[in-house]
Amino acid sequence: MTQFLRKLLNISKLLLFVLTISSCQNKQKEIYTYAVKHCDFIDKMSVIGELHPSKSINISCPRLRADATISYLADHGERVEKGDTVCILGSQGIVSKYDQAEADLENAKAEFRKTEARLQLNTQLLIAQKETIEASVSIKQLDSIQQKFVSSSRKRIIELELKKSELEKQKIVNRLNSLKKINKSELSQKQIRIKQSENRLKSAKTQLAQLLITAPSSGTFLRAKNRRNNKRMSTGDVLWGGAAIGKIPNSSFYQVKLALTEQECKRIEKGFYFEARMDSSKLVCGKIKNKASVGIPIHQKSEVKMFEVIATIDSLNFEPKPGQSILCKITTKEIPDAYVLPLLSIFQEDSTQTVYVEIKDKFEKRDIKIIYKNAVQAIVQDGFTDKEKVALTIPHNSLIVNNDSSNE
Repeated sequence: MTQFLRKLLNISKLLLFVLTISSCQNKQKEIYTYAVKHCDFIDKMSVIGELHPSKSINISCPRLRADATISYLADHGERVEKGDTVCILGSQGIVSKYDQAEADLENAKAEFRKTEARLQLNTQLLIAQKETIEASVSIKQLDSIQQKFVSSSRKRIIELELKKSELEKQKIVNRLNSLKKINKSELSQKQIRIKQSENRLKSAKTQLAQLLITAPSSGTFLRAKNRRNNKRMSTGDVLWGGAAIGKIPNSSFYQVKLALTEQECKRIEKGFYFEARMDSSKLVCGKIKNKASVGIPIHQKSEVKMFEVIATIDSLNFEPKPGQSILCKITTKEIPDAYVLPLLSIFQEDSTQTVYVEIKDKFEKRDIKIIYKNAVQAIVQDGFTDKEKVALTIPHNSLIVNNDSSNE
């Protein structure tokens, strides 16, 4: 019985030893490692941007002194040539004003003709009276030859009639002279009224012509956004003087517009380099020009804000379309001769950052000093050699060299 118990105890010890060895092997097999990279580190941030012309010819609603409604508007992105109609505005007030000005001019001209005819008639009547008196005087002068054969009283009557005729003639001549001045003044007033009506019609005609808006240059027409609903302009929208209708970009000058979150915006600075590839042959590269200091809420009452960032283009080897999206890779950090580690391999112990470096079948605990990190990687300047590997989890104490503490 005693011998049997001894054999059973020995078998139990052997089994325990085998299980311990197996456990250590399993723990070693469960540890994944990462090869430390020794290189010139470049950190890039990928964001979506849009290509936009940096220079454009803006098209706006003229100062009409009246609201206008869009009756026709060229499509967004439509190719137009210089002089093509891009927008037709409707304004009942301006049309009515033109019709009224046209009617006023016709009335003023008709009034002038009527007044001119009336004054000419009055003048002709006075001239006829003058000629009648002159004829009467001539007759009386012929009668004066016979004065030697008439009585003295009759002779006196003829003389008085001649004087009377001369006075009437002079009176008519004076009236004719006065009538000429009156006619000139009255016709001048009518002409002034015609001129005023012509000016009003010209002004109304100019405003009417402004309802037809043509392209100032050839290019791609882009509709503006309506400030009232933040949607692109369309037929039926009501405009006011100076309101933006659209623009025609200058295809020779482009820039990239980015909308970034506050955290993304903090990672970039003016002068940072970026590049974007549309495919193997299309390349865009440039630098960050400026970034907005104030964000714009993504919608009303939202606490999430987006910051506009503008990047200039140094190189562009294809003809882009306005509003075309591109994936930009912005270089945010460059560190030469650096060692790159995954954040998963770094462990915080008190105030020290530690990694476990693989040495054959064991791991060496090593303190490090991080000089830069992003969301997934950390950068150190020294403390490693090429081809070393670090553990992604903390190894078992039995696998850590020069470590006497227990970690069950």
